[in-house]
Amino acid sequence: MKTLAAIVILLFVTVFVTLGTIHNPGYVLIEHKPWSVEMPLALFALLLLATVALLYFLLHVILRVLHIPRDVGRWRLNRRVRHLQKALHTGVIKLLEGDYAGAEKDFTTDLKAGDLPGVHYLGAACAAQGQHQYERRDEYLTHAQVAPRLTLATGLLQAHLYETAREHERSLATLSALRIANPGNRTVLRLLAQRAQGLHDWSLVAQLAPELRRYRALEPAAIDAIELTAHRHLLMLATTTPGDYEDTVWRAIPKGQRQQPTLIAIYARSLIQRDAMDEAERLLTPALRQEPTDELFAAYGELRGPESLRFLSQAETWLKSAPGNPVLLLCLAKLALAANLPGKAREYAERCVRQSPGSETYAELALVMERLGDETRAREYCRRGLNLQKNRPDNRRTDATSLPF
Repeated sequence: MKTLAAIVILLFVTVFVTLGTIHNPGYVLIEHKPWSVEMPLALFALLLLATVALLYFLLHVILRVLHIPRDVGRWRLNRRVRHLQKALHTGVIKLLEGDYAGAEKDFTTDLKAGDLPGVHYLGAACAAQGQHQYERRDEYLTHAQVAPRLTLATGLLQAHLYETAREHERSLATLSALRIANPGNRTVLRLLAQRAQGLHDWSLVAQLAPELRRYRALEPAAIDAIELTAHRHLLMLATTTPGDYEDTVWRAIPKGQRQQPTLIAIYARSLIQRDAMDEAERLLTPALRQEPTDELFAAYGELRGPESLRFLSQAETWLKSAPGNPVLLLCLAKLALAANLPGKAREYAERCVRQSPGSETYAELALVMERLGDETRAREYCRRGLNLQKNRPDNRRTDATSLPF
């Protein structure tokens, strides 16, 4: 198109010059003693134009000859890039079809052009893992990390491959390093939280919760659930550790999370185990007034000591709002028995059995009957409780075969 436009312009210029010379031909005189040349103006213009065109052609030829090495190198590079792109295309198809050996062969063909080899190394790593060649996989990943702009992608793929190969600790270590190198990356934080939960690294999960919330890596409700689960496990683990380690864990929990009934119940039970009844009662009572839950009722029922009658009186006030709650009724039965009121304990336990017969309720009734001296009924309630415990679904034997996925 450009050539055609140039020809049209040249024709117009030629026509105008010809028309001009017809009426006023003019001439050009070139004198250089002892010679002189005289010619028509039109002929001089044509010769000048031809000379310029010839010089331009010669200059173009000289430049092309000088640029031959560069042009040949560029041509070879373009051909190699096209070859690599084709190899990448066929390698991905073979990888998806399960031909891991063929895919690895395609991915590792001529890895010497620009940024493309990094992507090829990632594909080769996947293909090597498909053949369970983990040493070659790690070698490919090491080469891919050197490629520019692929550090994060390589790390994420590396963590995924480790996870698929059940190398969970290596996956966690890789994601932890990516978290340091890429602060605030949502994908890294989300995967790291999932991996930490899978390995039950609850300390790390608790540390990640503020970052997950700050960078909105997950929905707020999901982050709250993860954080609650982490603190619950840490608190339960602390209760099995010698010393008062649970106090340190409790103080480390954020104030907002310390209002959770689940955590309050666990910490209150640890206080009860250490015979800190008053402190446990001061923790449980406000929580039950604010949000009465079965976990808190169950924890409150474990209170003992000289103040058992006061604990019972306090718990009876909650019957107005939850008269048929079996957990509250069982709590009252335990408190009445601790306060040496077996008759009232029997009343609450029987009401609990009518509401929701369970093994723990029958065990409490057996204790009441034993306190009352009724050995026959105590044995009967023990038998019923054992039968219920034995017939629970999670205690039934199953012959189902677990699948490997």
